[in-house]
Amino acid sequence: MKKLYTFTFIILTAVSYSQADCSKFRSGTFKFTDPDSKKVCIINRDGDTQTERVENSEEIYEFSVTWTDSCTYTISPTSSTIQKKPEVLKLGTMTVKITPVTDTTYVQHIRVANSPKFKRRDEVVVVPDL
Repeated sequence: MKKLYTFTFIILTAVSYSQADCSKFRSGTFKFTDPDSKKVCIINRDGDTQTERVENSEEIYEFSVTWTDSCTYTISPTSSTIQKKPEVLKLGTMTVKITPVTDTTYVQHIRVANSPKFKRRDEVVVVPDL
């Protein structure tokens, strides 16, 4: 009987994870703290465009967003970002997987195309509209 409960729990967990609703994170303003620099990064995402900046900085970087499933998207730098910061091309496309935690937070798992060993995990907070 214990095996049946364990098996049922695993199946229900897998089904609920695969049906995660990330639609509320497709557009809006979000922020997270860079674990290395301890700087706060602000993300504004609207449809197929994402802008990023470090808090208290005027420099803004823009990326094209392509959603590959309900909780995964890729970002590529736009030409304006490449002009400001050409080294961003060396990274290649970044893939971001969202794992919802609450209605106002999610965890983003980032992988970089040209750096297979690079993995990053950040807890991201939704910034409410003012």
